[in-house]
Amino acid sequence: MDILKILFFTYQQVYGTNGKPLDGVYVDRNGDGIVNSSDLYVGQSPDPQEYFGINSELRVKKWSAGFSARASLGNYVYNNVASSTGFVSSLLNPISLNNGSSNVLQTGFLSQQYLSDYYIQNASFFRMDNMHIGYNFGKVFKNTGDLRISGNVQNVFIITKYTGVDPEVTNGIDNNLYPRPRTYVLGLNLSL
Repeated sequence: MDILKILFFTYQQVYGTNGKPLDGVYVDRNGDGIVNSSDLYVGQSPDPQEYFGINSELRVKKWSAGFSARASLGNYVYNNVASSTGFVSSLLNPISLNNGSSNVLQTGFLSQQYLSDYYIQNASFFRMDNMHIGYNFGKVFKNTGDLRISGNVQNVFIITKYTGVDPEVTNGIDNNLYPRPRTYVLGLNLSL
């Protein structure tokens, strides 16, 4: 068995009529009347089924523009940030104040449910990595040099259903990675 798939060895969550997960209630998958480790299953994989990339460059007269983007489809991530902080008793700790996940508002879990497949989320995404535009003024300073101005944006946007910070997690478990920054670069190039 693929080692990454073992990471998603969880219980199948049971949901109430309101669509919310029930606290500590799981499906008895083998039908023996007891929910125990025999009912754990592998439901999804962190490995993408499809991976695509696209880039384009356009030049019209003195203008240039381009982008690069990619997509990952069919991969899943275990949202450990939500599972480790998204329950009521973590917020109402009388000894210390703790940060909590807003996920507690969706689940209403009273205690941690680490082995719930509720936290395995679709992490398919489409990400625009880079976009740029430029203009070449041509010869300047008595025809001694070319002047070009450009603008560039990195980490432009991402489209995903994943509720964590970033669906692009290396090992399939989101342990609160540092978010990728969006950077803007303005360039001025004078070549003599």
